[in-house]
Amino acid sequence: MGELLAEGGEGRVFELPLHPHLVFKEYRHRANHAHLEDLVGWPESGDPDLIGRVRSSTSWPGSVVERGGSSGGRSRDAIGVLVARAPRRFSVRHRDGSTRLATLSYLTADPAYREVAYGLSLPASFGAERLGLVYALARVLEAFDRLEPRVGHGDLSSKNVLWSMQRGPEVFLIDCDNCERYGADGRSLSVEGRRRAMTPNWDDPAVPPGGNPALTSDRYSLALIFLRVVGAANFPVQARQRQGGSISIDFPIPPGFAGEVLLGPASPLWALCARGLSTELPESRPAPTEWVAALEAVLDGLGAAGMLHSVWSAQGGGPVRAAVPQPRVSMDSCRSDDGRTDVPTDVTVRPVVASVHHPRPARLVVKTGSSDPSGGLTRRSTSGGTGPTQSSSAAARGSSPPGSVTRQSTTPAGSVRADPAMGQISAGLRIALQWWLDAHRLLVRGIAGQGSAGAGENVQRLALCAAVDLAVAAFGLFLVAMAVAPFLGI
Repeated sequence: MGELLAEGGEGRVFELPLHPHLVFKEYRHRANHAHLEDLVGWPESGDPDLIGRVRSSTSWPGSVVERGGSSGGRSRDAIGVLVARAPRRFSVRHRDGSTRLATLSYLTADPAYREVAYGLSLPASFGAERLGLVYALARVLEAFDRLEPRVGHGDLSSKNVLWSMQRGPEVFLIDCDNCERYGADGRSLSVEGRRRAMTPNWDDPAVPPGGNPALTSDRYSLALIFLRVVGAANFPVQARQRQGGSISIDFPIPPGFAGEVLLGPASPLWALCARGLSTELPESRPAPTEWVAALEAVLDGLGAAGMLHSVWSAQGGGPVRAAVPQPRVSMDSCRSDDGRTDVPTDVTVRPVVASVHHPRPARLVVKTGSSDPSGGLTRRSTSGGTGPTQSSSAAARGSSPPGSVTRQSTTPAGSVRADPAMGQISAGLRIALQWWLDAHRLLVRGIAGQGSAGAGENVQRLALCAAVDLAVAAFGLFLVAMAVAPFLGI
């Protein structure tokens, strides 16, 4: 074995000098050999196009590693697996020269912040590149869903989904030895009692505590990744969903044709998000095929057909598939035009046009339902996790009813965009104050150091400063008089 590459709760990952395209994942505790062998042999058969997507976009287990001297048979334990190593293009180089895996965490915050912190130039929020990355992920999950038997990853967190834009939008899934195979009835095909890891803040709130992710958990993750990657923000919805409350998400979209037409209220993407995030109807979460069709339509409308072809090429090629027509859904009524009734009522996602002057992702507002319409506590948070503050309306009332919580993900304190006119006035006042201080400083130095030789020049400086001081004093008295006049009844 070679150098230790990574270490986590499940085990350690080592490079293999003689096989640089592979890595060895060594488990801390012995794993079930039969389960891993089934994953290595998956898929048993299927569409070559779908299989190509899996082989090109995942670190799928290639072989099981056993300890020497183990007895034969599928009942023996495994100490690790050999998996495909992520290509170098799925990494980023920080300003300090260090190289890191390009995880989704780089894309779930304002690109300007990541540039300041790491010196990275990332795709702009709401752009076609980010939509293309979600499209590439949806195509991989579509292969998982259509091959036999079906497979669920179960832990599509920021650390397990890598991305690259070198050859166009690409994704690469790791930790695939945690995947599960499912039968036609949706039940797990593995031995009972096998625990599967899930990452906090990326797990499915419909899964009960201590339970394993379900086949539909990847569909929840896809909707959440769409919001966080395309919107370049952390959408804190899961904690509230576990409490059983309904949520309403205002998603900012850019003004103009791309935003208001292709991503406007008529776009099927928002109904897909609502259904995907629902904990009320997890069985009705949209299949990845629906996401693929909707994103193809949006990207084609953006004139990004070349990007679609680059995704197909990176994932093994294959024929161009005709888009599946998506029914229009009214976000106000939460019911589809074709009479479908599986649109949830516990989640609403609405597009809101962002300000044209706002260069960064507009704020996200997640409103939760409450029996008291008066509102309550307001929490403002960023990817850095600022603390809770109380809104002025809540402070005036002194209390807030349980459940009436509004979470707001916005830019950090101090980064609020100021009004341009006020900025110019403030700059002018600073210049005037500096000039006033410099004039008085020169006058004092002249009187102290020049004596009678420079008396005439000093008199001129003194007269100028006196005139300026008199004008400033008169203007100040005028402002004071204007301020107190209403209280004196003048």
